[in-house]
Amino acid sequence: MLYPLAVKYSLYQVALPTIPQDFVLFNLQMESKVLAHNRIGDSPRKHHFVLQSRKKPPQMVIFHLSGYFGNGPQSFQAKTLEDTFVQQVISHTQSNKAPSALHVFVDAMTAWGGSQFINSDLFGRYSDHIQNELVPLIKSIFPMEKKKPWVLMGSSSGGYGALHHLSLAKSLFTVAIAISPDSDFATSLLPELYKQAPHLLQYEKIQNVKNSLQKKELQKKKNFFEIINALAMTGCYSPTKSGKLMFPIDLQTAQLLHNIWKQWLQKDPILFLSERAKHLKKKTIYLEVGEYDEFGLYFGARKIRDVLKRKKIKTVYREFNGGHFALNERKIKALEWLKKY
Repeated sequence: MLYPLAVKYSLYQVALPTIPQDFVLFNLQMESKVLAHNRIGDSPRKHHFVLQSRKKPPQMVIFHLSGYFGNGPQSFQAKTLEDTFVQQVISHTQSNKAPSALHVFVDAMTAWGGSQFINSDLFGRYSDHIQNELVPLIKSIFPMEKKKPWVLMGSSSGGYGALHHLSLAKSLFTVAIAISPDSDFATSLLPELYKQAPHLLQYEKIQNVKNSLQKKELQKKKNFFEIINALAMTGCYSPTKSGKLMFPIDLQTAQLLHNIWKQWLQKDPILFLSERAKHLKKKTIYLEVGEYDEFGLYFGARKIRDVLKRKKIKTVYREFNGGHFALNERKIKALEWLKKY
């Protein structure tokens, strides 16, 4: 079901010193129907930022999906003595090194730091929000010529979201740029759950997490990011039950809880890309990963590459000399590839 006419929205032009006069920036404020009544009490109001050139007509639409703890609107925050990713996008567009595009910077932030851009019992139906609310609304407000490519771009959690949304049955997107995407949960996430298990014990109840975050207690812990990441991924990949987080391991004994772990694996790109291969015909995936990724995501990327090869899905695969963080340069390289696509 599509909701473009039912969703309340407002469109505001935003003036920022980092946005030159030959570009225009909008804040697309939406009151989502499908994100209402989520378990963590987040507002269903989202602020998606839309950027385009005033001089060059868009050749495509690019949805930017941020990594965990990042968010679309945050991409426009100025940095000291350093160009932001948005400023690099603008300069590359001006110099004709990147395609002129309608850039949509997606707001998928939650009170726990992210959503993985999928439907979740805990955080809300973010997959439905993007596919059934945001995409139709962008189409209605910013009409494009037919056959213009719709592209997804993201790194880390954003790369995961790009693969997810490209492979959905009725997805309008035809290209996904996934850099160091979350994948191969057995090697990237399970070890973190074992490591953080002693800290996770006190946060099995959802309300305990909410209370600790509101009191700024959890944020003060030295391993805050590792804990909240484990909690958030559990909220994304596991169903919630009776106000509790359902971890895929027994936090006391480390025993793998196969009924829950199976649900995690179903959300792993290695499996869902294989199962949705028929939806990827005539589509392209640009996949790359750092050779020294701190989360070992090179294992997942290589397995995804092999799945796509077996399924005969058009794929561009690269490994670069680097790790998991500070990936803006890699995204700019991907835009340069997209210019020639």
